[in-house]
Amino acid sequence: MKKTLVDLNSKIKSSSEFVTKLNYENYFFQPALAGVTEAGAKLELGFSCYGLKYYYLSGLWDNLNTTEKQNWIEKINSYQLSDSRFPSNSFVDPNYIYYLNRFNLNKTIKNIIKNIINSSGIKSYDSKNVYEKKSINAETKQAIATLYQIGSKNLKTVEPEFKGAELLNYLNSLDWSLPWASGAQFSSICVYSATQESYDSKLLKKFVDSLVDVESGFYFRGKPPDTRQLFNGAMKIISGLDWINHDIHYPEKIIDFCINNEPIFEGCDIVDYIYILYMCSKETNYKKKEVINKMLDLSKEMQILYSNNLGGYSYFKNKSQTHYYGVRITEGLDTPDIHATLLCTWANIMILKTMDELDEKYKTLKP
Repeated sequence: MKKTLVDLNSKIKSSSEFVTKLNYENYFFQPALAGVTEAGAKLELGFSCYGLKYYYLSGLWDNLNTTEKQNWIEKINSYQLSDSRFPSNSFVDPNYIYYLNRFNLNKTIKNIIKNIINSSGIKSYDSKNVYEKKSINAETKQAIATLYQIGSKNLKTVEPEFKGAELLNYLNSLDWSLPWASGAQFSSICVYSATQESYDSKLLKKFVDSLVDVESGFYFRGKPPDTRQLFNGAMKIISGLDWINHDIHYPEKIIDFCINNEPIFEGCDIVDYIYILYMCSKETNYKKKEVINKMLDLSKEMQILYSNNLGGYSYFKNKSQTHYYGVRITEGLDTPDIHATLLCTWANIMILKTMDELDEKYKTLKP
């Protein structure tokens, strides 16, 4: 056990050293040290939020002076603007919009094919405009959550997209047979409810009460989706519940399912799985020893994503994360990246927290 604790803490330390190398100018971060595309080098808001979250959870934030902290907060808040395409005061990185919409033949062909499929009724894909809107919503939610995480807030209130009964109509219109994507929308609305006072949390609680599957404890409608959808969808829903102070409905059933089923070994999937176990174990001591053993097994499996030479983690095995909301940010070389390193370090911290072995300088995140 002692060796495991030393290993987890060692990886947090080396990952912190890696992330500081990605910090190339004030509050801006590269997505990786090698293979970064033109777009990856230009995007600012998302990677600045990743960097700030990492600094917070690792304790690096506490080493900054008051002026440095305030300047970083002001930099993130500077991305708020009014654009008719998005809710007023959304957080928008102009470089992201530029590279998302820059002409790319392959991307254009894919969009044409998706439109044809949509017209046929075989399957439904988001249009280019809808995808852009959802991406800006995700960046806005991330920026707000990041600021609130450090005890700050956005300067201008983000305008609510739905009013009154429109909110429930929207949530019910989402495809809950695919709870990963739909859960992300629910989670962002919970963040707005808690931080912008945009939505009635009672409506959100009423909705999620109707969404939970009594038999499995997970959140979906229709036929149970595959385990990847269940895990990642539950992570989104549970993170939303945390923002609106709503208990997880059936934490023990979720723990049972997780113990008996494995996640896919990519950065996001592993961490979503650990987050679910972590949050459920905060509400119950049910099978606590098995939960901890499962987490420790996963921490060993995460080794396949860890770089012994550089420190930090890669999103895929031997391959950095290649895209950020539809924009290609790296060439996918065998190198760690900022997103996976943030996620996996957070996972290591959640494991230590569940074991009651977390150093007080480290902190968990509220995604």
